Amino acid sequence: MPENYVVGELDFCSQEFSYDTYDIKLVELKDCIVNKRGFIYEQGKFKMNKISLLDEKHYTDFFSVRHYLKKVLFKSKRTLSKQKYLLSFDDWSGDHYHWFCDTLTRLFAIQDKVKDYILLLPDSPYIRDVGLKSLDFFGLKPASIEFIKDTELISVPNLSIVTHTCLTGYINDKIMHDMKAYISSKINYNLIPEKKLYITRDKARYRKILNETAVQNIVKDFGYEITRFEDLSWHEQIAQAASASSIVSIHGAGLVNMMFMRPEGSILEFRRTKIYHNQCFWHLSKALQLKYYYLFGIPDNDNLVIEGNGCNLTVNEDLLIQTLSKM
Repeated sequence: MPENYVVGELDFCSQEFSYDTYDIKLVELKDCIVNKRGFIYEQGKFKMNKISLLDEKHYTDFFSVRHYLKKVLFKSKRTLSKQKYLLSFDDWSGDHYHWFCDTLTRLFAIQDKVKDYILLLPDSPYIRDVGLKSLDFFGLKPASIEFIKDTELISVPNLSIVTHTCLTGYINDKIMHDMKAYISSKINYNLIPEKKLYITRDKARYRKILNETAVQNIVKDFGYEITRFEDLSWHEQIAQAASASSIVSIHGAGLVNMMFMRPEGSILEFRRTKIYHNQCFWHLSKALQLKYYYLFGIPDNDNLVIEGNGCNLTVNEDLLIQTLSKM
């Protein structure tokens, strides 16, 4: 449980207290059609293969023959060679959290086999920048990479898919622990000056702290530096996170970089209570063996979750001081 857990305070998300992870498999398929969203259609079966989906309940309208006829059968397709291709991405992989926690984990689970395949990836600025840099960082070196463009359908004679490690928002602790061990083998934390970081979203259009100035003044009093990860390259973000013994942030993609922070560090996440999609950064921090703290802010919209294009928060300044003192 979180370090500052109060009994009963998280009952609204008690289903998050335990969850299943999956056995990872490398599944071979023949004569498939794939698009940029990672959807797999097997020719002759006139429907999508559910193995390609992160969470199939979001795609119930995609399993019909009508969908196949409209979106696949009569569309032009680019045919690939008969070499071995690998798919490990899905519809959400272009997002920072989902790339690191849903996609890279699948590749890392079969890291010794990646070199035997041509890796299929969606063609997007994020994947060509952070995606490729992170593959290199983790030593995941496929034979080559084949990019799938926005409206393109590709025909793949020989396709393998590495299945998901768990439902999104949850973490396969074993894989994440192994990834952290690999990170620690590449980063010499003894050579990096230790810092405490506050990740601000004061430039964002949504999911902001409404009393940002007061919050920044408080964290500065506790020795925190203010950082905006969106202003930094990915390698600069790693360098910042690797220096951090403590990170404070509202729920957001910047918290994914806790993967690179100093061992046994602390995380404080500003969230909202009562409604939510998941507690992904709580799960991630525990998989990384970090100390996780939470602080509920007051949302500016009672009907919005904080995930995605979510609500803004007002942080109780007295509670923030108390929590930082505990940390």
